Amino acid sequence: RVVRAAIMASPILKWKRVQNATGPNPKPRHGHRAVAIKDLMVVFGGGNEGIVDELHVYNTATNQWFVPPVKGDIPPGCAAFGFVVDGTRILVFGGMVEYGKYSNDLYELQASRWEWKKLRPKNPKNGPPPCPRLGHSFTIIGNKVYLFGGLANDSEDPKNNIPRYLNDLYTLEIKSNGVMQWDIPQCYGQAPPPRESHSAAACFDKDGTNPRLIIYGGMSGCRLADLWILNIDTMTWSKPNLGGIAPLPRSLHSATVIGSRMFVFGGWVPLVMDDVKVATH
Repeated sequence: RVVRAAIMASPILKWKRVQNATGPNPKPRHGHRAVAIKDLMVVFGGGNEGIVDELHVYNTATNQWFVPPVKGDIPPGCAAFGFVVDGTRILVFGGMVEYGKYSNDLYELQASRWEWKKLRPKNPKNGPPPCPRLGHSFTIIGNKVYLFGGLANDSEDPKNNIPRYLNDLYTLEIKSNGVMQWDIPQCYGQAPPPRESHSAAACFDKDGTNPRLIIYGGMSGCRLADLWILNIDTMTWSKPNLGGIAPLPRSLHSATVIGSRMFVFGGWVPLVMDDVKVATH
């Protein structure tokens, strides 16, 4: 009886390919980001042969792509940036704006009228603002956005790239009056080692309490396979002991929490098993 209950509890997972979408299809790209607003999927940026600044919107109800007429402070094209949605307001932070040149600008897109606005949040009271970066995570939990890690370029000359992996944590409180300020929160426990192109996912208990931020994998000279949890109520980092068969170390993957599960999809994994041995240490 117990076994049967366990089988019943596991979700039925089925892929379905979306075909025959009408409207202007986005060109192939990587380093873009997407968020959902009701029936819409809003896709921005990324690159292939150069970095794009278009905004593409897919309507899941009508299977249709469209390019909205945007106005305001339209940001430059960027890749590997932070992208979160709060109601109908989307926030964009950082990313690569041209080869070797990274940004620490913050923009908002009001999707109800497709209007961009450049935001100028105040500096933290206890330190400098976030440096320009790409491959960071930018995750909304409650009324705050959590910025973690990424890759900085320590060279003034974009052609001379001196990479520096980051593990700093900033928060940005979302306020309706538009006045924003970066904050460097006091954290406890051991923070995850520096990395970029990791995933970050928010999770909660069934009743919506006990908010946590799960950092998984990424790149730091080699692909990473470690998982870390930040308890938001106590701002304490921990590294849980995990069972089961672990995924290969990876970066540039996605991680999505649905119910009590986190689904990890795709990414770059090491080509040779020697790299896996390095990553496990």
